[in-house]
Amino acid sequence: MEDREERMVPFVFITLFFMMTTYLFIYKVGVNQIVGVIFLSTTLLLILLTLVTSRYKISIHAAALSGVCGYLLALCWRYPNGMLVYPLIATLIVAGGVMSARLQLNAHRAHEILAGSLLGLLTCFAALYWFI
Repeated sequence: MEDREERMVPFVFITLFFMMTTYLFIYKVGVNQIVGVIFLSTTLLLILLTLVTSRYKISIHAAALSGVCGYLLALCWRYPNGMLVYPLIATLIVAGGVMSARLQLNAHRAHEILAGSLLGLLTCFAALYWFI
């Protein structure tokens, strides 16, 4: 979807669906704390992306992959046993490849990818780092 206006309806539905999913997993299934924080912060990220998309075309691909990097980085920081270093490196490589592809395809400009990356990374890292 090239126009940000086209993206709004799917974003609103996806955000509402994920909010319901988060509620079910946290309050009905009773997932552990780390999984609950991941669900809540992903929901927060979706809400923020939906709000930003209403005014500005931001890269959702960059936000999603940077969010995963943020989760892994926070877990590496909190639990420094080295087990998540290689998954973090692999995720960074994949994220770089996807962001490069988005630029190559002219799907986004560099500032849109940077904005998505920062929003995803900071939201997910901060939530997992501070709440576990």
